[in-house]
Amino acid sequence: MLRKLEHSSLQRLVLWVPCVVLLITTGCQKRNEVIAGLEIPIPEKMTKNPDKVFDPIPGFQDGQASYQGKVTPKEIFNFYQEVMAAKGWQPTARFAGDQQDSIGYTKGNRLVLVKYNENPDGTTVLTIMVGTQDPPK
Repeated sequence: MLRKLEHSSLQRLVLWVPCVVLLITTGCQKRNEVIAGLEIPIPEKMTKNPDKVFDPIPGFQDGQASYQGKVTPKEIFNFYQEVMAAKGWQPTARFAGDQQDSIGYTKGNRLVLVKYNENPDGTTVLTIMVGTQDPPK
């Protein structure tokens, strides 16, 4: 009886180890960056544009950061739909344009605007803007 139990535990270990390794290598394709005091997920293939200067949109002046990489706009949209919901953020608006798409999220009184546009060379520029919502009067 004891021998059968050991064999069963070994089988479980052999099955679980590859699953955990697969999760680590494929399921964690993001990193968190702190922007205006918030941990914001960033797709792993995106690199920061440290010298990018732009005017923030009113309401999103708390902080901003720009990234660039070989990630399609569809991948960025799907990425943020999944990871922001998992972190408790609620989508509030989506804007689709000819040159740029945006998704707005809220959590408490904090706002995050995710803007992204694809360049002719196949890279995509991702801009994250963070703001604080004024309480209703």
